[in-house]
Amino acid sequence: MQKEYVFYDTVGIDFPLDEAIELVKSPCNGDFLVSNNPDAEAIIYAPEINFYLQQSRDTIAQKINNVTKLYAIRGLGFDFAQDMDYSQEVGNKVLIVTDDESLEALKAELRDEDFTVMLLSPSAILDVNGHIGALHVTLKKEDELLELECDQILWWNAPIFAMKQSGVYDPALLGLEGALKKLRDNKGEYHYKNYINYDPSICQYHERRVEVCGKCAEVCPTVAILKEDETKHLAFSHIDCHGCGGCISVCPSGALDYTQMPRIAFSHLSDYFKGSTALIIPHKMDLSLIDIPLREGVLPLMIEGEKYLHEAHLLNLLQTSGNPIIFYTDFISKGTGDVIRILNEIFEKKYHKKAIYVCEDSADLARIFEGLESFPECMYGINEDGLRKREIFSARLSHLVDGEDLGVVKTGEHVHYGDIKINESNCTLCLSCVGACNVRALTAHPEDNSLRFNASICTNCGYCEVTCPEKDCLTVIKDEISLKPSWFSQRVMAKDELFTCLECGMPFATVKAVEKIAAIMTPLFGNDEVKLRTLYCCAACKPKVMFKAHMENENKGLSL
Repeated sequence: MQKEYVFYDTVGIDFPLDEAIELVKSPCNGDFLVSNNPDAEAIIYAPEINFYLQQSRDTIAQKINNVTKLYAIRGLGFDFAQDMDYSQEVGNKVLIVTDDESLEALKAELRDEDFTVMLLSPSAILDVNGHIGALHVTLKKEDELLELECDQILWWNAPIFAMKQSGVYDPALLGLEGALKKLRDNKGEYHYKNYINYDPSICQYHERRVEVCGKCAEVCPTVAILKEDETKHLAFSHIDCHGCGGCISVCPSGALDYTQMPRIAFSHLSDYFKGSTALIIPHKMDLSLIDIPLREGVLPLMIEGEKYLHEAHLLNLLQTSGNPIIFYTDFISKGTGDVIRILNEIFEKKYHKKAIYVCEDSADLARIFEGLESFPECMYGINEDGLRKREIFSARLSHLVDGEDLGVVKTGEHVHYGDIKINESNCTLCLSCVGACNVRALTAHPEDNSLRFNASICTNCGYCEVTCPEKDCLTVIKDEISLKPSWFSQRVMAKDELFTCLECGMPFATVKAVEKIAAIMTPLFGNDEVKLRTLYCCAACKPKVMFKAHMENENKGLSL
């Protein structure tokens, strides 16, 4: 039976591998899922396996176990991935944007490769739209606006608006050979994936009357996510998406998820790090530059999108492993950066230890290894299946707080948590705020006619405050996590009795709501006893009261 994993031994390992791994001594083309070497062909090449074997100071027994884990981690990611493959036809039309006349030679070179090439000065271009294979360039020639279509663009020192489009390459960033390789590789058919899953039902932008969110579009480095202001819908262009995941780390509700490592997949993945220290390394980082021994117990975790990790991912990994996390990267996204600071402050308050380290070279990594301290007391597990991002973080953080009052941690510009205050004397329990809240932080409880709030799952979007029709009633407290038990539980924010209809005796609204409407309408109704009585009747009885009075007056020869 074909095994899923293959290990191409180029160094002569001196210990046995798990029986699930096929050991080969020469390049092979088997139908494998995961390989440690590109010469042993497989769907997934996992360079961290050889990196771990070469650099780790683990014992032989630990290495046998951990190599098996590294294969399994890659296999798990493949099994849970929800991405789809797409393709776009790319023709041979190339636009070169430069003022350098010496590039006429490049134009001739590309023409020899069957490209159709045009050179333009950057000053002639007003805008670029579309995507690779269908780019639309707006030009200005004298006083006339012209449209040009092409498949790809080479643009030296391209402006930001151009670089947001797929199919635009800057030789000043990639090098000329790197940019030309892109052109040549893309010609014919461009392959791409959908990196994002989207749940509009909990999106804080989707179909809101006013804009209270839209962070995902703000941090997107391309035009992969755009806001449609009129409809308050998000528009996704997967072909323009780099798959960096920056939008996911700032999404407050978890409406966005990473298709190559969905939240539930990450939850299972973290189980492989029990007792180990996770060394997170984005794929773009060069493993060969980490030339120091890995401290015993350190296990690499290669990730695809370097920006998608958020608070639920990282707290899961901390509480599952019982060890700090090391993030080896040359770039931290806005959302992940906020979360790392927040978690470090929380762990400092609770355990007086650092939770997450960030470094980008071997020297920093070596210094971090010297100071690592475990915190097994924080270990905690929950079944995350079916839970939303904030619900996961709430459950895990509540366990960490464990009945103590650890004070307040301020949240950041890109990750928001908070609270609300409700002036109960002004609240009529109209429940508009409940209807506005799509993450179940505000809930109505008919069993005791109360309005309740759970701050720990609130996205701090403020839409409830915008929606509340009462003056001086609901106030949002911005950007703080209160590390005490009450912040994690449902608090009764307002409560009232039900008013019963004067006609049928059925309860139909809260006492405060009826009294408020009566106070407004009574001066308008004057001494009309019938209309005044309808103020205290349910919707079904109001017309009956009016009709009855009308008939009685008809019989008396009067009219209302």
